[in-house]
Amino acid sequence: MTTAATNAIADRLALIDLVNGYFDAVDTKRWEALEDFYTEDAVAWWNPEKSTTGRAGVVNYTRSMLQGDEIVTYHHVASFTPVIDGDTAHAAIRVRAMHNGVGERAGRFWESLAIQDTDFVRTPDGWRCREFKWRVVVGLGSLDLFEGLWPEMRA
Repeated sequence: MTTAATNAIADRLALIDLVNGYFDAVDTKRWEALEDFYTEDAVAWWNPEKSTTGRAGVVNYTRSMLQGDEIVTYHHVASFTPVIDGDTAHAAIRVRAMHNGVGERAGRFWESLAIQDTDFVRTPDGWRCREFKWRVVVGLGSLDLFEGLWPEMRA
């Protein structure tokens, strides 16, 4: 195997590990670990009209939506293949995102089958997410699960 082929495999595995680690950190509410996923100037598009800019802003948005004990999440990452072009990469990550209310939010849930179109950049610390666009393909349940938790977003 050539050095180029070995490097390509190593890059793909690093990106897969980064994505899996990100969703694990979300589900286990390890907010500090989320910071390792993003670049400082990252942009997250939660839907076509609303986004959050900056690592701290994106992590804080996620934390504000999910930090309490009243929402349990489970993100199942399905098939995706990172496409690498030098120091940039792209992956269309298929995700089943389940959110279940407990306690005061019991009986409410939101589940989505989504595609997270994600752009990555190689940094001195490894691969990081520069931008993602969350696109819900199928939504089940109700977003009222998140009532009172929506932070401000850029429109």
